[in-house]
Order: sequence, then C-alpha cells, then structure tokens
Amino acid sequence: MRVSPISRRLAVAALAALAGVPLLSSAADPVYPARPVTVVVAYAPGGATDIVARALAQEMTSSLGQSVIVDNKAGGGTAVGTLAVKRASPDGYTLLFGTNAFVISSLIQKPSQWDPVKDFEPVGLVTTQALGVFVRPGLKVRSIPELIAYGKANPGKLNFASSGNGSAQHLAGEAFQQAAGINMVHVPYKGAGPALQDMVGGRVDLMFTSMVGMSELTKDQKVLLIATTGKNRSFATPNVPTVAEGGVPGYNVQPWQALFAPAKTSAAALERLQRELARIGKDEGMTKRLRDQGMELTVSTAADLRNHLQQERTSYTKLLQTVTVD
Repeated sequence: MRVSPISRRLAVAALAALAGVPLLSSAADPVYPARPVTVVVAYAPGGATDIVARALAQEMTSSLGQSVIVDNKAGGGTAVGTLAVKRASPDGYTLLFGTNAFVISSLIQKPSQWDPVKDFEPVGLVTTQALGVFVRPGLKVRSIPELIAYGKANPGKLNFASSGNGSAQHLAGEAFQQAAGINMVHVPYKGAGPALQDMVGGRVDLMFTSMVGMSELTKDQKVLLIATTGKNRSFATPNVPTVAEGGVPGYNVQPWQALFAPAKTSAAALERLQRELARIGKDEGMTKRLRDQGMELTVSTAADLRNHLQQERTSYTKLLQTVTVD
C-alpha cells in the first residue's frame, strides 16, 4: 500500500510527539537582532550624549544589519529615559546610553527608583571625557591659579553654572571648590544649553562642562577655556593644562558614557552587542571623530563596567554627603 507524503509527515510528527522530541520548524527563534534596536538617551537632542549615541548607532547599524534608532526621552533628571529601559522587555531591543548621572541620580532620589547594578546589564563602557573649565571673558581670569586667587580674595562672589542639581557638572564644581579651598555659589539650570547661554551673556562666571560643540564659542572668545578636568591633557586641546597642573593636585573628573540593557537580557543578545562594541573600539575613524571633540573611545568589557559602577557609587556617595542637591 502506498503511503501519501502528507500521511507520512503526520506519522513522523505523531511519533516525535510521543517520544517527546521537539520538531524543527522554520519558525525557530531568529538570530539576534531580527528587527530594529532602540537606544534610549535620557537627554534632549543635541547634547554631547545624544551626539555620541547617534555616532554609535550609525556604526552599529552598518554591522548588525538592522537599524539602530536613538530615542530621546528627557526629563526627571534622566529618570524618564532610564525607567523606560528598566521596564522594557529584556530581549536586547531596548538599550540605554547612560552617563555618570545614571549612578548619581540613583543616589539622590528618595526613594531610589533604580539600582544601576541590579536593574541593568552592563554592555560596556564607550567613552570617557575630561570636562572643560570655561569662564566668561569679563571675569578676567585666564588660569586655574588666577581663578583660585580670585576665589580666595572674593569669598562667595564666584558662581558656577551647571545643567542641574546633582549633575556631573555640578559635582565637578563642588569637588573643585573643596579641593581648591574656595567658596563658590552653585547656579543650577534645566540643561546645559540655558546655563551656557547665561555664561556667554555674562550672567554666570564659569562652568565645568563638556567640550563637545564648544569650539566655535572658544574661537570667537565668547567663553574662555582655562583648563580640563582629566588626569592628563585632552587630545583635543593639548596646549590647555589640567586642573591638577594648575595647582589642585589629584583633581581628576572624567565623565563617561556607556551602553546598558535591562536586567535579565538574554546572554546571546548581550554577547552580540559586546562583540559590536569591541569592534567599534578598534575603529580608527571613530577614535579620531571623538578625540576631535575631547572624548576618548574607551570601550570596556561588561565586567569592567560593572566594577566601575560600583566604584563610582562609592565615590559619589562620599561626595554627596557634603553637597546639597535639593
């Protein structure tokens, strides 16, 4: 008796089911990524973090074979964007491009809305950057020694702007005045843009902020760059001394940017993303592109980033005990 092909397939399926053998199917889970990936930036478009996130997304799109889309979710001191990723499905399709504020905000919230170590999977560090110390020309201060001398001669008269209470800019200024032994007034803004506008307008004295996008302002001398905050001089401004060289030994503030996924994201997705970061970390074009803006392409492993988060949490906890951020 001839058995039809359809009957034969049905018989095989029945035997497999009885034996507990899974059937292979064309509908098997696809290899990650099978659709576009979203990278959430917890800041408005146009800032340093947004600029780097878009450069990273462009690089990842070309090699992953899927679009990598930047989604700006600003607000709540980075809480809006961060919580959106924390609550996202842990499938590798929603990621966070975070900064120091990722740690700082978790410490100043009462109660804390996320734990940077427990609620997220680290993919890897992407960049580190020294901030620039910018002053208004009318202050007539051209170096860190002059800034310190002015601060000591005029206690409480210097003020410094930041993008908001508890921001990396704010804490860089607080750490500086403590290390330099001077007293400055903090002026918080709702973003770096408005703060910078007021410094250009002469309404605030100085600002510790990213050097990304500042070249035209310094070229036109609308603001003056007197120092950088890293351990070593920036590749973008090799003739500008560090704060430490200016008489504040040990001062070293280097904000960072890194890629994170929600907790419990699949190991396969994380491994694929980590491979991509490792590849990008060796890209000479990307390295030069970032160095020209005062940033270092500093790709790390997930384990190194997790250790870095824990160290940052310890150091920021100590600093925040001496600073008012309300």
